[in-house]
Amino acid sequence: MMHRPAKSLTLRTFGYFTTFTIGVTIARMQRMKVIRTIIALPLLVISVPGWGSGVDSFALRNQHPFLHVYGLPPLQGAVLAEPGRNEYGFTFTLVNNAEVKDTELESIRLDGETYFADFQLRRRVHERLEIGVDIPIVKHSDGVLDDAIFDWHDFWGMSNSKRDGVNNELDYRYSNNGSIEQQVVSSSSGIGDVQLSAAVPLSTGDGDSSRHVTMRFSVKLPTGDSADVHGSGATDAALGLYAQDSGTLLGKDFAYLGFAGVLALGDGDILTSQQRSAVPYGGVAATWHATERFGITGQLQAQGAYIDSELDELGGSSIQLAVGGIYRLPRHGISFRFALIEDVISDATPDFGVHLAIHISGGQ
Repeated sequence: MMHRPAKSLTLRTFGYFTTFTIGVTIARMQRMKVIRTIIALPLLVISVPGWGSGVDSFALRNQHPFLHVYGLPPLQGAVLAEPGRNEYGFTFTLVNNAEVKDTELESIRLDGETYFADFQLRRRVHERLEIGVDIPIVKHSDGVLDDAIFDWHDFWGMSNSKRDGVNNELDYRYSNNGSIEQQVVSSSSGIGDVQLSAAVPLSTGDGDSSRHVTMRFSVKLPTGDSADVHGSGATDAALGLYAQDSGTLLGKDFAYLGFAGVLALGDGDILTSQQRSAVPYGGVAATWHATERFGITGQLQAQGAYIDSELDELGGSSIQLAVGGIYRLPRHGISFRFALIEDVISDATPDFGVHLAIHISGGQ
């Protein structure tokens, strides 16, 4: 493997410093302590006074090849759609998976890429009620990004140890006690599990306050084919609290969001005997509005374990990081969003991903 030369000493030094800082911080965190801390963040947001305009978050969830089938809702903000108007979202997410791990009884191999194309619609049908629907299309494929990701990690001095033995193939496989429990080795595409959602505002930033607090509820329906791991074969339900506020940072508008909830899992077809009945989730997101049209967003999403397994790649709690930018067209209610996705804690999220989205606000 040839090493790509550093483009500048400053850039490479910054990369090493960032990687080292994040690594040291994460190493000192115990997994469940992190989950509990993030789940408490909405209360922190509610308690901080004087913070205004919106968090432009990325509509992401855990898109692990065996775990994406569960009803974790995509990240949304606490601000509802404008009354009587529709909000549309068209998103495309590519995730690359590279994991090989064995224990005495269990083994997992995740080599491949999965693509998600989502259509999202939100409408505020009443002052105190927003409804929505998410319709996903899922495709499992061998992919093309393994070499590029290896070079990217190598350039920043990040470990590629877990990518040993994986290279642009499709082989999603989990074995327990010598028996293959779940496997995807052939490319496939189809509709995933559709989600229906509702949101009720608890606080709407009246007067001088910019604080918004919203309760969101969603139901995931078994519309995807569980044999191809496009869906779970079960109905799941999620309930979450979202709190958002804003202020200024470096003289520019800055908004942040905290959220927490619980996902109740129905009895489906994916690793049924090892599936848990409930999963906590939570996280934070923030947007710095550098200009009227351009913003930078970072978000962390955490969830507990879905599956009882000694393998962190399947049974671990996890935190996923997404960082990217938003560009808003003037006067048309259209924004373009781009983000890079990395697993931060545990390997129960994809190794790397790319997210693209178009959001449109308007229409009666």
